Amino acid sequence: MVFMRQKLKNSLDGLPKDFIVLAIVPSQHFEEANMHLLSILINDYGQKGSYLSINRPYTSMVSLMERNRIEHQNVSFIDCVSAGVSSVKKDLTNCVFINSPQDLTSISVALSELMKKPKQDFVFLDSLNLLFQYNNTRLVIRFIHSLISRIRLSGLKGVMLSLSEDTDKKIVAELSQLCDKVIDLT
Repeated sequence: MVFMRQKLKNSLDGLPKDFIVLAIVPSQHFEEANMHLLSILINDYGQKGSYLSINRPYTSMVSLMERNRIEHQNVSFIDCVSAGVSSVKKDLTNCVFINSPQDLTSISVALSELMKKPKQDFVFLDSLNLLFQYNNTRLVIRFIHSLISRIRLSGLKGVMLSLSEDTDKKIVAELSQLCDKVIDLT
């Protein structure tokens, strides 16, 4: 939907260079919003970054990005979905496989390594609500707070997506204090 893409682009265009945003999206528009945000960052802004995938396996994300004409070569992935699948190729140079979305320590270490790579511009977290489903709420909020601090200290952009149906308003209120903007697409 062109309207959604334009709304997202307008929301991002007025922000500081190293913005942090939380996008609240209805489930029926989640994939579309995800692809629009990635397209804006990669295709429009010409940026490279890290994508933390809690929602889809690496191979599915790459296919989806290809279908949407998004340069996936400009993205390093952390895949928290595929580790248990033996048929997935584990020696990819642009993907780190994490055993589970519950392993916040390994996710944090992998993100720290990716954020050190040259020419990194953003960190994209595709599903806050799934992190909350797999982990204790307080633990996830501390993890997100730490992640946002590291993103800011590194001078990167940060984008987090969450489903409007599954996100507690108290959590949104708490996380919004850490973000430059909350984009509500409901």
